[in-house]
Amino acid sequence: MTTARASATLSGRTSTASRAARVAGALIVPATMVVILAVALLLLMTPIWTHFAIAATGGTQAAQTPALALQLSDRTVAELLLGPGTFDDYATEEAGHMRDVRLVLFVFLGLAAASAVFLAWRVRRTPRDPRTWLSIARGGFSLALILVLLGAFAALAFGVAFELFHRILFPGGNWAFGADSLLIRLYPYAFWQLSAGALGIFGIVGGLTVWHVCRRRARSLANGTTR
Repeated sequence: MTTARASATLSGRTSTASRAARVAGALIVPATMVVILAVALLLLMTPIWTHFAIAATGGTQAAQTPALALQLSDRTVAELLLGPGTFDDYATEEAGHMRDVRLVLFVFLGLAAASAVFLAWRVRRTPRDPRTWLSIARGGFSLALILVLLGAFAALAFGVAFELFHRILFPGGNWAFGADSLLIRLYPYAFWQLSAGALGIFGIVGGLTVWHVCRRRARSLANGTTR
């Protein structure tokens, strides 16, 4: 009886460990997608992109000089990432919306950080398992495919996609402002069209790069050609 119970206990633990491994394996794909998308988003929040996009879409007219408009944008992005989150440059309603944006951004970046830690743990734990690398590759490819499909939809109906995005993330409705508001003048509609296109391109390129590199790694491990 003791041997039988020990065998049953061992079998149960093995089954539980197997299920946990399958769950962890399934999480690799979405975790990879989130990390790649977060990297692409952070690239768009650098002055290199924001200055270019604002100048290209007429946002520099939001202040007395183009330089002041770009400085305002830099302060806005800095407050989004580092705080304090008062957004004193904007009217009350605009500042309230920006605080909501900051909350959504922090939730997403927190999820991305957790995903990155999980991927690092998984790779460190099973560095020579082809399945781990194949799952990461699938995550990159899946993101690229989804972004292509979303991009096709947005190209045909960007206005609909833009409104749907805001209705989902900001159900309170404090995201619609007049054309004369500072927020809209600094970041006009064309700015978001341009930035959404760039986000899609960065995400697709990043996803396909991860897919290519990790798929090759998985094949090398499967064939025993790496050390």
